[in-house]
Amino acid sequence: MIAGVLGGTFDPPHVGHLGLVRAALISTLVDEVWLAPCWSHRFGKAPAAFEHRVEMCRLLVAEEPRASVTDIERRLERPGHTLDLVLALQRDNPGVQLRLLAGADIYFQQHLWHRYDEIARIAPPLYSARRGAPELPRPFLEAPREVSSSELRQLLRRKERPVDLIPHAVLKYIESHGLYAEGGEP
Repeated sequence: MIAGVLGGTFDPPHVGHLGLVRAALISTLVDEVWLAPCWSHRFGKAPAAFEHRVEMCRLLVAEEPRASVTDIERRLERPGHTLDLVLALQRDNPGVQLRLLAGADIYFQQHLWHRYDEIARIAPPLYSARRGAPELPRPFLEAPREVSSSELRQLLRRKERPVDLIPHAVLKYIESHGLYAEGGEP
């Protein structure tokens, strides 16, 4: 079995994330996709609470039977690295081949990542093309819709409802928990 691992802040999860999940599953290069929300942001940003982001990710992929969410970052050392994530997933899932799902930007910035060569050995990356980016090595995944989580948070703070960018169930969760509202949780 081959599992695609999509890590990220998911603050909030949106149609771009869902598009990447679907592109990976349609590609037949993976059998399943596991979303792995990070516990905290490596560069000190304050995302919504981990439990909220895990639940929003579950809602995001609720209709994708071959996609699931892991809260493995709950028990990893802080601050963590992607290498810690793939090592823990490998240890907990013997016999499963991992593939890291990543955007084209990661391909061109791999020199900035902590021990990227080891990550690539354990979970060979599948990169997602980006419109206007240089050509990627094959195989690569089709580009999902480009969406900015930070722009979504700004819209939500202004009480706008980006219904075309955040699936209904996720948006309903955000609103019912007061996430990203002015004066509410981040």
